[in-house]
Amino acid sequence: MKSFFLLLILSINFTLLYSQSTVFQVWNELGVSGKLKNDFSYGVDLTSRIGGDGLNTIFPQLSLKYKVNKYVRVSVDYRLIGKKELNGNYLSSHRINGNLQLSYGFKRHSFGFRTRFQYSFRNLGGPYESEFDQALRLKPSYSYDFKNSVFTPNLSCEFFYNPATGEKGKQLTRIRYYAGIEMELNGPHSLELGYYYDQKIQVANPVNRSIMNLSYSYVIGQTKKKEPNKTRGIRFL
Repeated sequence: MKSFFLLLILSINFTLLYSQSTVFQVWNELGVSGKLKNDFSYGVDLTSRIGGDGLNTIFPQLSLKYKVNKYVRVSVDYRLIGKKELNGNYLSSHRINGNLQLSYGFKRHSFGFRTRFQYSFRNLGGPYESEFDQALRLKPSYSYDFKNSVFTPNLSCEFFYNPATGEKGKQLTRIRYYAGIEMELNGPHSLELGYYYDQKIQVANPVNRSIMNLSYSYVIGQTKKKEPNKTRGIRFL
């Protein structure tokens, strides 16, 4: 376990040293979720992304999730995105995500694999911006539930593939690495602190992102501690 963390950190540092340009950002996420009828549930999230020039991106998100069985979940998300342009104005767009999440728990280990297809569109045309690309995203993840501890380490690596035809299509466009620690608070609260390295590939002189992430979530109706060894530490969205 310690060796895996060390290998990930060394890989990220190697990438940072040899990348053309890296910018630092802070991402904050606030989320509320709850159950509906049968195996349906919902989620409401607000995410802000802050860089050296202030608020870069902000988006609320609505999600509807369905639990097929203890291993499989499907969900759909809608986002209204506001992204800051070079002139200081915010460019708005819409995004719809379709998600398939697979998860498996073994003893105190949890493994996950999420497949996401994102489709983005604007009200009006504008300059090209990779944030609004269509993408197929593949995200393997892992977490470990320490015995008698409120801390759960999480690791993931997400691959972005542009399925569109054209000059920038039919290829991987970025890889997003993540290492974080989830802190399980009393009752329905949870808090997670983590680090992303967002690396663009297949482009000349890429501007990559070094990101500190802070997430808080609240589960409506949950009053007891989450069960260990199941899907703890694996995010479905």
